[in-house]
Amino acid sequence: MTREDGLAEELEHFNGIICISRTIQDFIEVPENFAGRVQLISPPFDDLLNCENKHEQPSFTYRGLVFFISIEEFSDLTSIITTFPEPTYTQFVLIDSSNGTMSFSNVDTILSVRTTAISESEFRFLTTKGFQLIKIQNDVSESNKRYINQLHDTQHDHEALIDIGKALSVEKDPDRLLRLILYLSKKITGADAGSIYLIEEREDGTKQLRFKYSHTFSKELPYEEFTIPMDANSIAGYVAVTRNVLNIPDVYLLNASDPVSFNSSFDRIHDYRSKSMLVVPMVNHLDQAIGVIQLINSKEYLDGTEDSTGNEAFEVVLSTPEDFDTKVVPFDERYESLMESVASQAAIAIENNRMMLQIRNQFEEFVKASVIAIESRDIATSGHSFRVAQICMELAEAINKSDEGPFKDTCFSESELKELEYAALLHDFGKVYIDVAIFQKAKKLYPRDLDNLLLKMDYLYRYQELMFAIDQVQMAIDTETTSQYSKKARELEEHRNRVLQQIMNIKDTIVQLNEPVVLDADVSAMLDELESSVTCLDCVDIEGNRLCILTPEIETNLGIQRGSLNPKERKEIESHVTHTYNFVSKIPWPPEYRRIPEFALKHHEKMDGTGYPDGVKGEENIPLQARMIALADIYDALIATDRPYKSPITLDKALAILKEEGNHNKLDNRLVELFITHRIFEKIDRNDFRIIR
Repeated sequence: MTREDGLAEELEHFNGIICISRTIQDFIEVPENFAGRVQLISPPFDDLLNCENKHEQPSFTYRGLVFFISIEEFSDLTSIITTFPEPTYTQFVLIDSSNGTMSFSNVDTILSVRTTAISESEFRFLTTKGFQLIKIQNDVSESNKRYINQLHDTQHDHEALIDIGKALSVEKDPDRLLRLILYLSKKITGADAGSIYLIEEREDGTKQLRFKYSHTFSKELPYEEFTIPMDANSIAGYVAVTRNVLNIPDVYLLNASDPVSFNSSFDRIHDYRSKSMLVVPMVNHLDQAIGVIQLINSKEYLDGTEDSTGNEAFEVVLSTPEDFDTKVVPFDERYESLMESVASQAAIAIENNRMMLQIRNQFEEFVKASVIAIESRDIATSGHSFRVAQICMELAEAINKSDEGPFKDTCFSESELKELEYAALLHDFGKVYIDVAIFQKAKKLYPRDLDNLLLKMDYLYRYQELMFAIDQVQMAIDTETTSQYSKKARELEEHRNRVLQQIMNIKDTIVQLNEPVVLDADVSAMLDELESSVTCLDCVDIEGNRLCILTPEIETNLGIQRGSLNPKERKEIESHVTHTYNFVSKIPWPPEYRRIPEFALKHHEKMDGTGYPDGVKGEENIPLQARMIALADIYDALIATDRPYKSPITLDKALAILKEEGNHNKLDNRLVELFITHRIFEKIDRNDFRIIR
C-alpha cells in the first residue's frame, strides 16, 4: 500500500478533510488529486461550522481535520474547535509569514510551524503525518474508552457479586432463589437468555438433568420442566458430567470435532437465534456437580465504541435477525472464572436451601404428627388444632390485604405467618398432660359416678320397699281387728307410695341436674332440696351402717352452674396453657419464631382481663396473634357437632356469640368484625382434619 493509499483510507475512515485558510492559500501548493478533500475557510470560520455564526452548534460529521492556517488565526480557531461534536481530532500546520514570535498555550495539536511556502511533496507529507497522528489519537482514545468501559463493567460485576452474596444468603424460597441466580448471572455477563438445570437422581439410582427454570429478556418464550439424560450428548449434560466450563462464540459453528453439538430445534420453533453461549457447572462444597447454569447471547460491548451501563442484558433488545448478528458478541473470557465462582456460591446456596427446607419439612411433619397424636386421645376434638391454624391463616391473609380500617398498617411477613401457624397448631399441646377423662366428660358426673349414684337410689328404693313390707307384717301381727288393720294398711300403703315416688323424683332430679346446661331453676336451691329429701330417708347397708348417698364430691359436681366441669377440673383444664408454654419453650426456636410460646400461652386471655392463666388484658399485653388464636379456638369449639359437653348450635348462633364476646370486650372486636365481614367461616370445613374411626 502506497503512502497516498493509506492517507485516502484514513481520510475515508475519519470522514477527514483538509482545511486551508484563504489568508495563506498562496503559500501552499495543493496536488490536484487532493482537491476533493480540501476546503477553503475564512475568519470567523462560519464556512467551517456550516452555520450562520460561530455561536451555533456545528452540524458536520468530520472526525479528523488537518488545518493549514496562519499563526494569528490559531487562537480563534482553537476556541471554536471546542464546540465541535465528540469525537473530533485535529492537527494544525501554522504559517508564520511575518517571521514574528508568538507563544502557544496548546501545542499538542500543532503538527508544524512554517515560515516558508509549502510544496506539493511537503503538503503530502504534512497531511499524511497529520492523519497518522489523528489515527494515533483515535486509537488511544478508543483504548482508553475500552479500558474505562471494562473498569465500569468490572465495577458493576463486583456490585452484582456483592448483591449475589447477600441475596443467596437470605433467600429461602427455592423458586425465587433459582430466578435470582439466573437473573444476576445474566446481568453480570450481559446475557439475553439463560437456563438452569438441576441434577436429580432417578429411582433406579441413575442421574438426570431437570430443566428447572429459563428466562429471555428480548421476548417472552414459553418453558416447562423436562428432563434430559446426564451424559455428554447435550451441551448442559457435557458440562454436568465433565464439570468443565464451555465458552462457545457461536453454537452454529460447532463441528464434528468439537466435544458437543447444538440442538437448534428450540430456536426454530420459537424464532430465536442462539449464538454465543457460556455454560458453567454448579459445584457444591463436596466438589459434586448439582446443576448447570447456561447463559446465551452476550450483549456487552467493551470495545470502546459505546458506553457500558452494566445493564445491557435487559437494555439491549434482540428483535431482528440483524440484531443477532450485530448486537451479540462472545462471552468475555474473564466471565469463565467469575461465573464459576457465582455458580459455586449458587450451588452452596441451593444445597443449604434444600437442607433448610428438609429440616423445616421434617419439623413441620413432627409438629403435625404430635398434634394428631394428642388429638387422637379425644376423638371429639380431632382436627381442632389444624382448623384453628387454618382460620388463623385466613385471618392473617385478610389482614395483609386490608388497605383501610384498623389493620391497614399491619402486614405479616412470611416468617411471621409460619410463626403464627406453628403457635396455632401447638396451642393445645399441653393437653397431653391432662386426664383424657376430663376432656370426655359429657355430664356433670362421670358415667361411673352417675351409675353408682343411681344404683344407690335403686338400693334405697328396694330398702324402703323392704322396710314397708316388714312394717306391714308387723302391723298385721299387732293389730287385733280386721277393720283396724285395713285402715292402717291403707295409710301405710299411701305413705309407702309417697316415699317411693319421692325416691323416683329424686332420681329424676339427679338426672336433670347432671345435664351440663344452664337451668331456669336455681341449681343451688334444687341441690339443697335434693339433699334434704335424701337425708330424711333412712337407709343402711348390710353391715348396718347408714348409707351415704350424696357424697360431697357428688354434691359439688351436681352444683355446677354451667358446663360439666367442677372448679378443680376446670382449673386442671386451664393448666393446659401453662403445660403448653413449658413444653414449647424448651424447643430451640430460631429468632423469627421466638414468640410462639407467648402466643400459645396467651390464647385464653381476654381483652377485659378475665381470661387465664395470668388475667392480663388489653392489646398491649395480649399479642395480636394470640387474639387471633383465641377467636379461632372459640369459633371452632362453638360449631363443633360432637363435643360431649354441648349440643350443636347453628352458624348464626355461633356468629352471634362471637359478636357478643367482642362487644363485651372478651374477644378483639376488630378481629370478630374482620372474621364476619370477610366471611372467613365459609372457608373452613368443620370436618376438615377430623380423625374417623
